[in-house]
Amino acid sequence: MKSSAALLLFVLRTYEKSGVSSFSLQSPSKFGLRNKATNASANVQISSFYSQSLHARKSLYQSESHRLMCGLIAAIDDIWRSDSASSQCTDVPLLNNYENEETPESVLSTTSNILYHRGPDGMTVASGMLGEESKARWAMGHTRLAIVDPNNRKADMPFQLDFATEEGNKVVKLAANGEIYNHEKVYSDLVENCGWNHDRISHSDCEVIAHSFAKHGGPATAKALDGMFAFVVFEENTTDGTVKAFAARDSVGIKPLYIGRKSEDADESKASSYVFSSELKALVGHVDPSTVINVPAGHYWTPEEGLVCYYNPDWLRKDDYAPWEEEGHEVTDDEVREAFTKAIKKRMMADVDYGFFLSGGVDSAVVSNVLLPLYRDAQLESGDEFRPIPTFTVGMKNSPDVMAAKAVVEALGGEKYIDHKIRYFTPDEVFDTIPKIVYHMETYEAELIRSSIPNWFLAEHAAKDVKMVLTGEGADELFAGYLYFKDAENPKQLQDELRRIYGMLGNINLHRTDRMTMAHGLEARVPFLDTEFTKLVMSVDPARKVVDSEAVQRNSRGREKTFLRELYEGENANGH
Repeated sequence: MKSSAALLLFVLRTYEKSGVSSFSLQSPSKFGLRNKATNASANVQISSFYSQSLHARKSLYQSESHRLMCGLIAAIDDIWRSDSASSQCTDVPLLNNYENEETPESVLSTTSNILYHRGPDGMTVASGMLGEESKARWAMGHTRLAIVDPNNRKADMPFQLDFATEEGNKVVKLAANGEIYNHEKVYSDLVENCGWNHDRISHSDCEVIAHSFAKHGGPATAKALDGMFAFVVFEENTTDGTVKAFAARDSVGIKPLYIGRKSEDADESKASSYVFSSELKALVGHVDPSTVINVPAGHYWTPEEGLVCYYNPDWLRKDDYAPWEEEGHEVTDDEVREAFTKAIKKRMMADVDYGFFLSGGVDSAVVSNVLLPLYRDAQLESGDEFRPIPTFTVGMKNSPDVMAAKAVVEALGGEKYIDHKIRYFTPDEVFDTIPKIVYHMETYEAELIRSSIPNWFLAEHAAKDVKMVLTGEGADELFAGYLYFKDAENPKQLQDELRRIYGMLGNINLHRTDRMTMAHGLEARVPFLDTEFTKLVMSVDPARKVVDSEAVQRNSRGREKTFLRELYEGENANGH
């Protein structure tokens, strides 16, 4: 084992060789309520694995079976701050070969293939030219895990769609990663309320992004979407020759998106091209490292405006938000339960088999408690013979988590309803797996790597049987699930801390969830972080979430997440 100093030196050297920038991850402080200075960002160096050849990356996993998940790579000349002639003279490998008939997409295909672990059930690349007076080369690559409309090749991205609109004829190029739960509503609203007369070419949930963008533009589209997503759009209005570039990330940060620039000279403010990717490793060699940014949750980007926050709910942005102090404001337990049931139903949208992660803790137990009756009803409605839902647990032999998960399964009806699959792992396996985890996590941050170890084995195990799982991620940030909340001096302080750590999810918990599941071609959905459910729960008097120190010691009512536990003390619709 290398010493810390030796490891740091090794990281710095490989960092210099690979040309990959550092990026910032904010870690929640165990003493965040008492010492705000500990909330500072920690600069974490990117994994040295990025400097390996593509062949070496593939050989790392050549003996493993991967089901693949969505990933995107995209690039476009900067015609907004540079003239098109100068930007096109810049050496941008992703954009250089689009007219080369011998190897038209070689660089683009090779780069897209770096994201092979995220997808696809099919990989597609496309490139070309947009604009009239100002011409921009563009390129997109997409790897797909087919969960909605899986057998339709027209659902493969990037989408290239033409629309006749009141503003002119628009050509939209779209690459997206994620799931849009309200895609049917978004499209029906276009047709019924906006006179939209363009048919969908597929049942892909992501296709509606292109339709909405052509009609309403980028900011309105991002605000209208209910789901987890990261997407990039290039649009040309062929009537007036204008070109738009737009990128956005979902409100919580469930799906990742990075942007980097390639500059035409030493002045990095004069970008000659923009490059977008689902993961940092695909940006290596294509951008200037110091320009790479992680698009924050709830933000969109344009070359004219830069980053703009579009997700601004009062509960998150206003320090004086306190509706529970208003006369007549009341949120009943039934309303909270109903909202969570709706959040679960949304995330059952799939044309493939799915299951759920069960840790034995209260979060995943609540998810399973609500999901099981809905799953049973959905199977009965479809006319299929009932099959127990696949459920996945990870741990070491006889560990408390495994024993608790087994107890939850029995409490929910046992093998009649649940096909419980347990993945046991050993310490030796952990040491052998750490390099792979670092590669996919793209960080050496110790706490993130440590917490990713069981997630790796869990996702690896689940991906053998299903393409999608529901998880209990996010409950701690809504219901005060961490022990340090007992140090909160009053409900207001607790509420403020919940808001703070919610804003960091995309860089910590959700970063881990995305990378560990996508490493195995598995999609993870997080019903606790449904935006409507979150809005409702954060409007509840935080006094209901206060953690009592003595209750924690006694393991009794009043401990962490008591509010959530009380919501589901009764039987579910299955009678369990």
